[in-house]
Amino acid sequence: MRVARQIFAMLRQVKSYFANRTNTNGNKTRSIGYVERRRTPRVDVHIPLFIYGRTPAGDPFHEETWTISINGGGGLISMSSRVKPGQRLAVTNQGNDQTEQCVVVSVMAGSTDSSKIALKFPTPMPQFWRQLEIGKNR
Repeated sequence: MRVARQIFAMLRQVKSYFANRTNTNGNKTRSIGYVERRRTPRVDVHIPLFIYGRTPAGDPFHEETWTISINGGGGLISMSSRVKPGQRLAVTNQGNDQTEQCVVVSVMAGSTDSSKIALKFPTPMPQFWRQLEIGKNR
């Protein structure tokens, strides 16, 4: 019983620590243990794209859409076509006509009939996003 009380006391201390911790804006943090996994910072920018792929049922589709945010390793887009994590898509940047293969990392329900789709390149490709220099060491 003593060990259980010690464990609960430590959990309360950890919870209190995170509740009182502040981020760089001076706001209290609300999420515990969030770790940034991106290797390059995100940039909120709208770049027109063509997306080509197959639905989970195997039917081919194409869609014209825009980026929500990008980084050297991929991006976040809004799409109405249904896709699933692990699925491969061909993405064409309409600004420079460059096409690359991407993998769907996650699908988040969006507003109305669209979803937010996180994509990643097989290897980092910051040059894909026009002339933006994402993730370049300074």
